[in-house]
Amino acid sequence: MRIRGALIALAVSTGVVAAPAAAQAGRSEVEEGNRLYEEGRFGEAHAKYLEALRSAPGTSLIRFNDGNALYMSEEFQRAAAAYQAAIESGDPALAGPAWYNVGNALYRQQQLSEALESYKQALRVNPGDLDAKHNLERVLERMEEQEQQEGEGDGEQQDQEQEQDPQEDGEQDQNQESPPEPEEAPQPEPQEAPGRMSPEEAQRLLQAIQEDPSEVNRRPPAAARGRRPRKAW
Repeated sequence: MRIRGALIALAVSTGVVAAPAAAQAGRSEVEEGNRLYEEGRFGEAHAKYLEALRSAPGTSLIRFNDGNALYMSEEFQRAAAAYQAAIESGDPALAGPAWYNVGNALYRQQQLSEALESYKQALRVNPGDLDAKHNLERVLERMEEQEQQEGEGDGEQQDQEQEQDPQEDGEQDQNQESPPEPEEAPQPEPQEAPGRMSPEEAQRLLQAIQEDPSEVNRRPPAAARGRRPRKAW
């Protein structure tokens, strides 16, 4: 944001307003505060302006200068309140610069809509204020950028949701198409063990072995082979 001198565009280049000769109350404190402000000792300047306000609480220029000191200390909320107090005092010479600086303080707090209105007020007071016009245009650009970013963010969120839904559907389909649990091989009914034989058969086999030992290596007939269990697909 453009600033004027230290903060404002007035007849003085210091960024603070000198106390008029007629305003004797608090004059020395204002002058001391202005000196400290010029030295960059903004906290001490603020303290001096507060002393001046105790002596002359209705003086708009003291509140205005105090707003500058607070602004330079990055206390933007308090600075805006000091500028508002200067505006409410009714000094027409400070109304335009004070509205401009209110806009600066609000902008630094990312309060763009409020800053925009403050620059509009500054231009109503002084339509030829080019700095206020520039800052107003800058705020409008920032607001448009934010709207575009928010729109892009919403679009990305919708895309992510759309990408997530098919995946969930796929997972459901996969669960539906998953193979059933393998069936257990049917248990055969209890039967007499094929190797068990009657005493008569055992006697006949012993006789056969004695007569022809090759009978031991013979395979059982095909009908005696058991069926392989089904594979669990």
